[in-house]
This record gives sequence, structure tokens and C-alpha cells, in this order.
Amino acid sequence: MDDCIAACDFDAWEGAAEALAGGLLHLVAVAAAASANRPNAVGHIAQRRLQQLDQPSGRTDFVLQARETVVKMSSLMGMPRAINALHSLAAAVPQGSDLARELAAAPVLRGDADYSHARMRARGLELFSAIYGRHAATVEDRLHALCPDLAEVIVVDSYGRLLGETRRLSARDTELCAVGCLVPLDVPAQLKSHCLGASRLGASDAMVQAAIRLARLVCTR
Repeated sequence: MDDCIAACDFDAWEGAAEALAGGLLHLVAVAAAASANRPNAVGHIAQRRLQQLDQPSGRTDFVLQARETVVKMSSLMGMPRAINALHSLAAAVPQGSDLARELAAAPVLRGDADYSHARMRARGLELFSAIYGRHAATVEDRLHALCPDLAEVIVVDSYGRLLGETRRLSARDTELCAVGCLVPLDVPAQLKSHCLGASRLGASDAMVQAAIRLARLVCTR
């Protein structure tokens, strides 16, 4: 599939996902393209958004959010696709530019000073409960029955350390990106769960449906 995206494609995407205001549309598109293993498309999406932003601070914030989106979604799509997407995203930033310098100076969000197993487990359980609502305990029990180690990795590492970090990407926006990420993976049960999770975290039905439409367009371009 050709990953070169024409202006008419972007116009169609933006028209189909008007409920995703501002840069959120582009973050969901990044999540979908990365998950579909279309890394070059990630760079084109980033370039499109950077061209729309006038303020240097806005450009920096967007790239940091896009990077954070890919890092978070690595728990769903896998590290190889995340690395490919981040390579393309980095290539969209001109070397030696003010933007490149700002990004290089950005603090690490998951350094050793921020990590403790107990803290990450508590944060993971809080997010897990917020996403799955009254079904959270049942889902966790089923995961433990499948494999206790996997259950701990999901709660502590995926939900606690990765998804539960909200300084650059809110819990609601993270879930909408998860929706975009899951569409290409063809996992309907998990997609349904995260659509409901996005709603529980404050996304409107229009936003959830926009994320699904956008991801499908990104994947079928």
C-alpha cells in the first residue's frame, strides 16, 4: 500500500472526524497508521499537523503528544511497529531546527525516580477500574486465570506505567487513541471494551464513532 497521502485524503479524514477537535484527530490517525504498520503515513500525518500550527510551542506539544501516543499504544500494537512509527515521526522534524532542540530537551516521563511497583500498580488498577467500570474485577480475574504473570504485566506495566501517565495525553484521549489503534488489529472484543472505556472517561459517542471512522479510513487508504 502506498503511504504517500494526498491532500484530498486528509480532507476526507478531517471531514469524517470533525468530533475530534484540534490535534486529537491527528493523534488518533497516528495511532491507527502505526498499528496498521504504515510508518511512512505517520510522518505525513505529523507534517500535515505541523503545517497547521503557527506557534512553535504548539508544534513542540504536538510532536511530544504524538510520541507519547505511539509509546502508549506500543502495549497494544507491539514494540516493532512503535519503533517504525517513531522513526518516521522523527524524520518529520527538521534536523537542527528549534523544534528538534525543544524535543531533545523534553523530560523523560518514565524515569527511575518516577517508578515504584506499588505506585504503578495502584495507578494501573485505578485506570483499569475507570475503563472497565463494574466489570473491572471480573476482567482482572479472567486475566489472572489465563496467566497471572500476564495479568500483572497488564495492570502494572501497561495500565500503570504506560497508559496511566497523563501529563502529555489525558486518559480520555489515550482511550480514543486506543480505539484508533485497535481497529487495524481486527480484535472486536477489545475494540468494544475500549470504546466503552472511552465513553466512561468522558468521550462522547460522536467522538468514539469518529475515531472508528478515521481509523478505518487511515487503514483502507
